[in-house]
Amino acid sequence: MNARIIMVLHSHIPYVKRQGRWPFGEVWLFEAMAETYVPLIINLLKLDEEGKQTPLTMSFSPVLLEQLNSKYIKQEFVNYLKERESMARSDERYYLSQSDLEFAGIAAYYASFYRDIRRDFEIDLQRDIIEALRYLQGRGQLEIITTAATHAYLPLLDRSDLENQVYWGKRLYEQVFSTEPQGFWLPECGYFQGIEDVLIANGFKYFFVDSHAIEGGKPLGVMSPGGSEPETEVETFASTGLSTYRPYRVENRDITVFGRNSMVSQQVWSSEYGYPGDEDYREFHKVSPRSGFKYWRVTNRNHPLDKKQVYNPDKALLKVKQHAAHFVGTLKNTGQNAIEMGFSSPLIVACYDTELFGHWWWEGVNWLSEVINHLHNSTELELVLPAQVGPATYEAKVFESSWGRGGKHYVWENEETAWMWDIIRKAGREYQNLKGLEQETLMGQKAMSQALKELMLIQSSDWLFMVSNNLTRDYAMKRFFEHYTKLLRLTNTVQNQQFDDNFREWLRRIQYEDDFFSCL
Repeated sequence: MNARIIMVLHSHIPYVKRQGRWPFGEVWLFEAMAETYVPLIINLLKLDEEGKQTPLTMSFSPVLLEQLNSKYIKQEFVNYLKERESMARSDERYYLSQSDLEFAGIAAYYASFYRDIRRDFEIDLQRDIIEALRYLQGRGQLEIITTAATHAYLPLLDRSDLENQVYWGKRLYEQVFSTEPQGFWLPECGYFQGIEDVLIANGFKYFFVDSHAIEGGKPLGVMSPGGSEPETEVETFASTGLSTYRPYRVENRDITVFGRNSMVSQQVWSSEYGYPGDEDYREFHKVSPRSGFKYWRVTNRNHPLDKKQVYNPDKALLKVKQHAAHFVGTLKNTGQNAIEMGFSSPLIVACYDTELFGHWWWEGVNWLSEVINHLHNSTELELVLPAQVGPATYEAKVFESSWGRGGKHYVWENEETAWMWDIIRKAGREYQNLKGLEQETLMGQKAMSQALKELMLIQSSDWLFMVSNNLTRDYAMKRFFEHYTKLLRLTNTVQNQQFDDNFREWLRRIQYEDDFFSCL
């Protein structure tokens, strides 16, 4: 029997629409669209035209889908691409004037890249990423699943807030794709016992967890390529004797859980030996102060930034082919080892953040396409969708866990974020108290709908992650407090029923600023 591969790509950018442009805000979304989503979808469409089966599982956070579907974002993205192409041409002229042909060549490469992405987006995709996703799902090339509405870290939420995040995550998906989602991506693979009951109540059939949630042992965690993270006490989970080579039915529940395979995950994610840290790939962290473009290669992952050498795109693409072949070889060896262990048709689940490919790892989209080509031609490996796996016949008790460092909740709940959780839980309880009161006026109903949006926005795991890791901490705290301040005014006004003209004007403004989840 062949080994079966489920490749899961999880896509998420927090709500940044009209929440700042650069260096923090909309530029995060535009970078992901240009470097990851558009080229990945174009490649999948080309593979489909060639008659190649590319069954990938992709999750999209509802808050990301809403932004991708926004006319405002679509137009601003085109403007962004024009700006980047123009800046690259400016760099090219500058380096030619300095007789630096090497840097001028890379600048020309960037100009062509942004020109081509704009053509792909405006002509091939007709500015409609969502429609392309619908098409690929209809063709059986993708199985698109959903996640929490604003990508909240679910294990630490109160029950009512957890139910809201799951319910609205499903509703948004149904509004966009006109069908019910079968699978659910737990943000950060964050699992605790009981969350499956909420998923079952909403009709979900399966979800994913990290390997140690099923097998026990030492958690892997997730690393950004070339990145480093502070030391964290790591709990070693009790060994269970179970394996991620098969799906499981959650103990005494009618829902399937898939576990991330540690070997294939580390081959890409590892900061020590993962592919993105290869010497010839583009260096993520060093940018030109002139334009923000990245002209250097990794060189040596341990070298300081001032020791990085010039990037060569052609040489990097040669490495892409080598690493794609190596990865498929790793899959074959892993599958063969599992067969020898007694698994007749082993399952290998590879889970990654979609933005790893193209954004963090510049060459990653091309690598992924090469891997899919190899798998299409393989007689030993089969790329499948979760729905094609069949019912799970074994049960598992799943450990409380995440794919963050330490294997549990530390990344999102620690001494740096404890005060944020106090606010999140207090705000959730206050909203629930008001929710029980019938709103007799249209203005009261609008205020409560907006209050739910603001509540779910402060629950986004992104703000906690940024504060915990001291990454764009000021922006994260600013966003957290802004949404909380809006929520307070909304709930206080509803409680007092004081809908004066000043409030009505203010509400119109924040509905414009935070105009997502129209199904609310």
